[in-house]
Amino acid sequence: MTINYLEGLSLAGLEGEDMFHSIVEKSNDIILITDDEYVIKYINGSVRRKLGTRPEEALGKSLFEFINPEKQNSLRDFVNRRDNSKESKLTEICLLAKKGGTLYFDVTISNLLKNEEVGGLVITLHDITDRKIAEEKLRKANNELDQFIYKTSHDLRAPLLSALGLVELARQDPEKEKHDYLGMIRKSLLKLDHFIEDINSFYRNEKLAIRNERIDFEEIIKEELDQLTNFYNADHVAVTYNINRISDLYSDSVRVKTILTNVISNAFKYSDKGKQESYLKINIQVTPDECNIKVEDNGIGIRQQYLNYIFDIFYRADENAKGSGLGLYIVKDTVDKLGGQIRVQSEYGKGTSFTISIPNFLNTEVHARAFSLN
Repeated sequence: MTINYLEGLSLAGLEGEDMFHSIVEKSNDIILITDDEYVIKYINGSVRRKLGTRPEEALGKSLFEFINPEKQNSLRDFVNRRDNSKESKLTEICLLAKKGGTLYFDVTISNLLKNEEVGGLVITLHDITDRKIAEEKLRKANNELDQFIYKTSHDLRAPLLSALGLVELARQDPEKEKHDYLGMIRKSLLKLDHFIEDINSFYRNEKLAIRNERIDFEEIIKEELDQLTNFYNADHVAVTYNINRISDLYSDSVRVKTILTNVISNAFKYSDKGKQESYLKINIQVTPDECNIKVEDNGIGIRQQYLNYIFDIFYRADENAKGSGLGLYIVKDTVDKLGGQIRVQSEYGKGTSFTISIPNFLNTEVHARAFSLN
Protein backbone atom coordinates (compact mmCIF):
# COMPACT_ATOMS: atom_id res chain seq x y z
CA MET A 1 0.00 0.00 0.00
CA THR A 2 2.81 2.39 0.85
CA ILE A 3 4.57 1.83 -2.47
CA ASN A 4 1.36 2.33 -4.43
CA TYR A 5 0.88 5.78 -2.92
CA LEU A 6 4.49 6.80 -3.34
CA GLU A 7 4.90 5.59 -6.90
CA GLY A 8 5.48 8.47 -9.27
CA LEU A 9 6.35 10.90 -6.45
CA SER A 10 9.89 11.80 -7.39
CA LEU A 11 12.14 14.78 -6.94
CA ALA A 12 14.38 16.30 -9.59
CA GLY A 13 17.92 14.96 -9.22
CA LEU A 14 16.92 11.88 -7.18
CA GLU A 15 17.19 8.48 -8.77
CA GLY A 16 14.47 6.02 -7.95
CA GLU A 17 11.51 5.76 -5.69
CA ASP A 18 13.54 3.95 -2.99
CA MET A 19 15.64 7.04 -2.31
CA PHE A 20 12.55 9.24 -2.07
CA HIS A 21 10.84 6.75 0.19
CA SER A 22 13.91 6.71 2.45
CA ILE A 23 13.87 10.50 2.74
CA VAL A 24 10.16 10.54 3.63
CA GLU A 25 10.54 7.78 6.22
CA LYS A 26 13.49 9.50 7.91
CA SER A 27 11.79 12.89 8.04
CA ASN A 28 11.15 14.41 11.49
CA ASP A 29 7.76 15.53 10.20
CA ILE A 30 4.75 13.24 10.19
CA ILE A 31 3.76 12.90 6.54
CA LEU A 32 0.52 11.21 5.55
CA ILE A 33 -1.88 10.87 2.64
CA THR A 34 -5.64 10.64 3.03
CA ASP A 35 -8.55 10.28 0.65
CA ASP A 36 -11.24 12.94 0.37
CA GLU A 37 -12.92 11.57 3.53
CA TYR A 38 -9.64 11.98 5.50
CA VAL A 39 -9.11 8.21 5.79
CA ILE A 40 -5.37 7.58 6.12
CA LYS A 41 -3.88 5.68 3.17
CA TYR A 42 -0.22 6.26 3.96
CA ILE A 43 1.74 7.54 6.96
CA ASN A 44 5.49 7.58 7.51
CA GLY A 45 7.48 6.13 10.42
CA SER A 46 7.78 9.46 12.20
CA VAL A 47 4.35 8.82 13.73
CA ARG A 48 5.92 6.09 15.87
CA ARG A 49 8.77 8.33 17.02
CA LYS A 50 6.52 11.28 17.81
CA LEU A 51 3.31 9.71 19.08
CA GLY A 52 4.21 6.09 19.83
CA THR A 53 1.74 4.84 17.21
CA ARG A 54 2.83 2.24 14.65
CA PRO A 55 2.07 3.30 11.06
CA GLU A 56 0.00 0.16 10.45
CA GLU A 57 -2.24 1.11 13.39
CA ALA A 58 -3.20 4.35 11.65
CA LEU A 59 -3.84 3.00 8.14
CA GLY A 60 -7.53 2.88 7.22
CA LYS A 61 -8.54 5.13 10.13
CA SER A 62 -9.87 8.66 10.03
CA LEU A 63 -7.37 11.42 10.64
CA PHE A 64 -9.77 12.87 13.22
CA GLU A 65 -9.38 9.84 15.51
CA PHE A 66 -5.95 11.15 16.47
CA ILE A 67 -6.89 14.77 17.01
CA ASN A 68 -7.54 16.26 20.43
CA PRO A 69 -11.38 16.54 20.67
CA GLU A 70 -11.13 20.27 21.38
CA LYS A 71 -9.33 20.78 18.07
CA GLN A 72 -11.37 18.48 15.82
CA ASN A 73 -13.99 21.03 14.79
CA SER A 74 -11.43 23.72 13.99
CA LEU A 75 -9.46 21.29 11.82
CA ARG A 76 -12.64 20.14 10.05
CA ASP A 77 -13.52 23.76 9.33
CA PHE A 78 -10.02 24.35 8.04
CA VAL A 79 -9.91 21.41 5.64
CA ASN A 80 -13.50 21.98 4.49
CA ARG A 81 -12.57 25.50 3.43
CA ARG A 82 -9.89 24.23 1.03
CA ASP A 83 -10.32 24.93 -2.68
CA ASN A 84 -9.54 22.56 -5.51
CA SER A 85 -6.08 23.95 -6.22
CA LYS A 86 -2.76 22.38 -5.23
CA GLU A 87 -1.91 25.30 -3.00
CA SER A 88 -0.79 24.34 0.53
CA LYS A 89 -2.60 25.75 3.52
CA LEU A 90 -1.39 26.08 7.10
CA THR A 91 -3.02 25.70 10.51
CA GLU A 92 -2.09 24.41 13.97
CA ILE A 93 -3.34 21.36 15.90
CA CYS A 94 -2.42 19.27 18.92
CA LEU A 95 -2.20 15.48 19.04
CA LEU A 96 -2.27 13.14 22.02
CA ALA A 97 0.76 10.86 22.36
CA LYS A 98 0.07 7.22 23.11
CA LYS A 99 1.99 7.36 26.40
CA GLY A 100 0.29 10.58 27.44
CA GLY A 101 1.07 14.23 26.84
CA THR A 102 0.11 16.63 24.11
CA LEU A 103 2.24 17.58 21.11
CA TYR A 104 1.64 20.62 18.92
CA PHE A 105 2.05 20.69 15.14
CA ASP A 106 1.94 23.12 12.28
CA VAL A 107 -0.15 21.48 9.54
CA THR A 108 0.35 21.87 5.81
CA ILE A 109 -2.32 20.36 3.55
CA SER A 110 -1.76 20.01 -0.19
CA ASN A 111 -4.84 19.12 -2.22
CA LEU A 112 -3.72 16.48 -4.74
CA LEU A 113 -7.06 14.71 -5.05
CA LYS A 114 -7.12 15.29 -8.80
CA ASN A 115 -3.53 14.18 -9.26
CA GLU A 116 -3.68 10.74 -10.90
CA GLU A 117 -0.44 9.62 -9.25
CA VAL A 118 -1.48 10.65 -5.73
CA GLY A 119 -5.24 11.07 -5.62
CA GLY A 120 -5.37 12.36 -2.08
CA LEU A 121 -4.57 15.04 0.45
CA VAL A 122 -0.89 15.20 1.35
CA ILE A 123 -0.66 16.36 4.95
CA THR A 124 2.57 17.32 6.72
CA LEU A 125 2.67 17.73 10.49
CA HIS A 126 5.67 19.73 11.72
CA ASP A 127 6.37 19.39 15.46
CA ILE A 128 6.34 22.80 17.20
CA THR A 129 5.94 21.51 20.77
CA ASP A 130 9.24 23.00 22.00
CA ARG A 131 8.27 26.34 20.51
CA LYS A 132 4.85 26.26 22.16
CA ILE A 133 6.39 25.43 25.55
CA ALA A 134 8.88 28.28 25.14
CA GLU A 135 6.07 30.65 24.16
CA GLU A 136 4.02 29.62 27.20
CA LYS A 137 7.00 30.16 29.51
CA LEU A 138 7.60 33.57 27.96
CA ARG A 139 3.92 34.49 28.26
CA LYS A 140 3.92 33.42 31.93
CA ALA A 141 7.14 35.33 32.61
CA ASN A 142 5.81 38.49 30.96
CA ASN A 143 2.54 38.27 32.88
CA GLU A 144 4.38 37.81 36.17
CA LEU A 145 6.74 40.67 35.34
CA ASP A 146 3.78 42.99 34.70
CA GLN A 147 2.23 42.02 38.02
CA PHE A 148 5.57 42.26 39.79
CA ILE A 149 6.30 45.79 38.61
CA TYR A 150 2.79 47.02 39.43
CA LYS A 151 2.61 45.40 42.86
CA THR A 152 6.17 46.28 43.80
CA SER A 153 5.72 49.97 43.05
CA HIS A 154 2.45 50.00 45.01
CA ASP A 155 3.59 47.95 48.02
CA LEU A 156 6.90 49.76 48.37
CA ARG A 157 5.27 53.18 48.37
CA ALA A 158 2.42 52.37 50.79
CA PRO A 159 4.50 51.88 54.00
CA LEU A 160 6.84 54.74 53.01
CA LEU A 161 3.95 57.17 52.61
CA SER A 162 2.46 55.91 55.88
CA ALA A 163 5.74 56.47 57.73
CA LEU A 164 6.17 59.93 56.22
CA GLY A 165 2.63 60.89 57.25
CA LEU A 166 3.25 59.69 60.81
CA VAL A 167 6.52 61.63 60.97
CA GLU A 168 4.65 64.79 60.01
CA LEU A 169 1.97 64.16 62.68
CA ALA A 170 4.64 63.48 65.30
CA ARG A 171 6.26 66.82 64.53
CA GLN A 172 3.01 68.65 65.25
CA ASP A 173 1.69 66.74 68.31
CA PRO A 174 2.71 67.01 71.96
CA GLU A 175 5.74 65.11 73.26
CA LYS A 176 3.66 62.45 75.03
CA GLU A 177 2.09 61.42 71.71
CA LYS A 178 5.41 60.94 69.91
CA HIS A 179 6.10 57.51 71.40
CA ASP A 180 2.90 56.13 69.89
CA TYR A 181 3.80 57.54 66.51
CA LEU A 182 7.27 56.03 66.68
CA GLY A 183 5.69 52.63 67.26
CA MET A 184 3.48 53.01 64.21
CA ILE A 185 6.41 54.24 62.11
CA ARG A 186 8.43 51.21 63.20
CA LYS A 187 5.58 48.92 62.15
CA SER A 188 5.40 50.53 58.69
CA LEU A 189 9.15 50.28 58.17
CA LEU A 190 9.23 46.64 59.30
CA LYS A 191 6.50 45.89 56.78
CA LEU A 192 8.61 47.57 54.11
CA ASP A 193 11.67 45.58 55.20
CA HIS A 194 9.77 42.29 54.95
CA PHE A 195 8.50 43.15 51.50
CA ILE A 196 12.03 43.98 50.34
CA GLU A 197 13.21 40.65 51.76
CA ASP A 198 10.47 38.89 49.78
CA ILE A 199 11.76 40.58 46.64
CA ASN A 200 15.32 39.47 47.48
CA SER A 201 14.12 35.90 47.99
CA PHE A 202 12.31 36.02 44.67
CA TYR A 203 15.44 37.29 42.90
CA ARG A 204 17.78 34.79 44.56
CA ASN A 205 15.57 31.89 43.67
CA GLU A 206 15.28 32.96 40.03
CA LYS A 207 18.92 33.89 39.41
CA LEU A 208 21.30 32.06 41.74
CA ALA A 209 22.65 28.61 40.95
CA ILE A 210 21.63 25.75 43.22
CA ARG A 211 24.28 25.05 45.85
CA ASN A 212 24.99 21.74 47.54
CA GLU A 213 25.81 21.99 51.24
CA ARG A 214 24.96 20.35 54.54
CA ILE A 215 21.76 21.75 56.07
CA ASP A 216 21.74 22.51 59.80
CA PHE A 217 18.02 22.40 60.56
CA GLU A 218 18.42 23.16 64.26
CA GLU A 219 20.25 26.40 63.57
CA ILE A 220 17.85 27.50 60.81
CA ILE A 221 14.69 26.75 62.79
CA LYS A 222 15.88 28.36 66.05
CA GLU A 223 17.00 31.50 64.24
CA GLU A 224 13.78 31.81 62.27
CA LEU A 225 11.54 31.13 65.29
CA ASP A 226 13.32 33.80 67.35
CA GLN A 227 12.94 36.41 64.64
CA LEU A 228 9.40 35.57 63.60
CA THR A 229 8.05 35.17 67.14
CA ASN A 230 9.29 38.65 68.01
CA PHE A 231 8.05 40.23 64.81
CA TYR A 232 4.53 38.79 65.04
CA ASN A 233 4.32 39.01 68.85
CA ALA A 234 3.42 35.33 68.69
CA ASP A 235 4.09 34.29 72.29
CA HIS A 236 0.55 32.86 72.33
CA VAL A 237 1.56 30.19 69.77
CA ALA A 238 3.04 27.00 71.24
CA VAL A 239 5.78 25.85 68.87
CA THR A 240 7.19 22.32 68.77
CA TYR A 241 9.56 20.82 66.26
CA ASN A 242 10.98 17.38 65.72
CA ILE A 243 13.85 16.40 63.43
CA ASN A 244 14.15 12.71 62.62
CA ARG A 245 17.00 11.82 60.31
CA ILE A 246 18.92 8.75 59.29
CA SER A 247 21.08 10.92 57.06
CA ASP A 248 22.26 14.49 56.76
CA LEU A 249 20.44 16.62 54.23
CA TYR A 250 22.49 18.20 51.48
CA SER A 251 20.72 20.95 49.59
CA ASP A 252 20.77 24.71 49.08
CA SER A 253 20.68 26.32 52.54
CA VAL A 254 19.40 29.68 51.28
CA ARG A 255 16.47 28.06 49.50
CA VAL A 256 15.67 25.67 52.37
CA LYS A 257 15.69 28.66 54.75
CA THR A 258 13.43 30.59 52.36
CA ILE A 259 10.90 27.73 52.35
CA LEU A 260 10.85 27.39 56.14
CA THR A 261 10.72 31.15 56.77
CA ASN A 262 7.69 31.70 54.56
CA VAL A 263 5.70 28.67 55.70
CA ILE A 264 6.39 29.29 59.42
CA SER A 265 5.65 33.01 59.12
CA ASN A 266 2.34 32.13 57.48
CA ALA A 267 1.41 30.07 60.54
CA PHE A 268 2.14 33.02 62.86
CA LYS A 269 0.51 35.54 60.55
CA TYR A 270 -2.75 33.61 60.35
CA SER A 271 -2.91 32.18 63.86
CA ASP A 272 -6.36 32.22 65.43
CA LYS A 273 -6.25 34.54 68.42
CA GLY A 274 -9.76 33.47 69.34
CA LYS A 275 -8.55 30.00 70.33
CA GLN A 276 -7.36 29.32 73.85
CA GLU A 277 -4.46 27.17 72.64
CA SER A 278 -2.70 27.94 69.38
CA TYR A 279 0.02 25.64 68.12
CA LEU A 280 2.58 25.25 65.37
CA LYS A 281 4.11 21.80 64.78
CA ILE A 282 7.17 21.27 62.59
CA ASN A 283 8.17 17.72 61.70
CA ILE A 284 11.19 16.96 59.54
CA GLN A 285 12.29 13.54 58.30
CA VAL A 286 15.51 13.07 56.34
CA THR A 287 16.60 9.97 54.43
CA PRO A 288 19.50 9.54 51.99
CA ASP A 289 17.00 10.11 49.16
CA GLU A 290 14.78 12.94 50.33
CA CYS A 291 13.63 15.29 53.04
CA ASN A 292 9.99 15.59 54.10
CA ILE A 293 8.89 18.71 55.98
CA LYS A 294 5.44 19.08 57.51
CA VAL A 295 4.35 22.37 59.05
CA GLU A 296 0.97 22.17 60.76
CA ASP A 297 -1.03 24.80 62.65
CA ASN A 298 -4.52 25.31 64.07
CA GLY A 299 -4.87 28.83 62.74
CA ILE A 300 -7.75 30.39 60.85
CA GLY A 301 -7.31 28.06 57.86
CA ILE A 302 -8.03 28.65 54.19
CA ARG A 303 -11.42 28.47 52.53
CA GLN A 304 -11.72 25.57 50.10
CA GLN A 305 -12.39 27.76 47.06
CA TYR A 306 -9.05 29.53 47.51
CA LEU A 307 -6.77 26.49 47.85
CA ASN A 308 -6.07 26.21 44.11
CA TYR A 309 -4.83 29.81 43.95
CA ILE A 310 -2.67 30.30 47.05
CA PHE A 311 0.58 29.66 45.14
CA ASP A 312 -0.21 32.24 42.44
CA ILE A 313 1.97 35.32 42.44
CA PHE A 314 0.55 38.16 44.57
CA TYR A 315 -2.58 36.16 45.35
CA ARG A 316 -4.43 37.07 48.54
CA ALA A 317 -7.49 35.16 49.66
CA ASP A 318 -9.21 38.31 50.87
CA GLU A 319 -8.66 42.06 51.00
CA ASN A 320 -7.66 41.89 54.67
CA ALA A 321 -4.93 39.31 54.09
CA LYS A 322 -1.57 40.34 55.50
CA GLY A 323 1.77 40.28 53.72
CA SER A 324 3.02 40.91 50.19
CA GLY A 325 1.25 38.04 48.42
CA LEU A 326 4.69 36.78 47.35
CA GLY A 327 5.38 34.34 50.19
CA LEU A 328 3.66 31.16 49.03
CA TYR A 329 4.51 31.85 45.39
CA ILE A 330 8.18 31.98 46.41
CA VAL A 331 7.78 28.75 48.41
CA LYS A 332 6.27 26.89 45.44
CA ASP A 333 8.82 28.32 43.02
CA THR A 334 11.70 27.41 45.36
CA VAL A 335 10.45 23.87 45.88
CA ASP A 336 10.15 23.48 42.10
CA LYS A 337 13.71 24.75 41.65
CA LEU A 338 14.94 22.06 44.04
CA GLY A 339 13.00 19.39 42.14
CA GLY A 340 10.55 18.81 44.99
CA GLN A 341 6.81 18.87 45.62
CA ILE A 342 4.50 20.75 47.95
CA ARG A 343 0.99 19.86 49.10
CA VAL A 344 -1.45 21.82 51.24
CA GLN A 345 -4.44 20.72 53.29
CA SER A 346 -6.64 23.20 55.08
CA GLU A 347 -10.04 23.55 56.70
CA TYR A 348 -11.37 27.00 57.36
CA GLY A 349 -11.59 27.68 61.09
CA LYS A 350 -9.49 24.64 62.01
CA GLY A 351 -6.02 25.05 60.54
CA THR A 352 -3.58 24.33 57.74
CA SER A 353 -0.75 21.92 57.02
CA PHE A 354 1.96 22.13 54.36
CA THR A 355 3.85 18.99 53.35
CA ILE A 356 7.05 19.58 51.41
CA SER A 357 9.31 16.97 49.85
CA ILE A 358 12.71 17.87 48.42
CA PRO A 359 15.46 15.57 47.11
CA ASN A 360 18.59 14.95 49.15
CA PHE A 361 21.66 16.04 47.17
CA LEU A 362 23.78 13.71 49.27
CA ASN A 363 23.81 11.66 46.07
CA THR A 364 25.66 13.72 43.46
CA GLU A 365 23.52 12.22 40.67
CA VAL A 366 20.38 13.60 42.29
CA HIS A 367 22.04 17.01 42.51
CA ALA A 368 22.96 16.83 38.82
CA ARG A 369 19.32 16.03 37.91
CA ALA A 370 18.13 19.06 39.88
CA PHE A 371 20.51 21.26 37.89
CA SER A 372 19.16 19.81 34.65
CA LEU A 373 15.63 20.91 35.64
CA ASN A 374 16.63 24.59 35.71
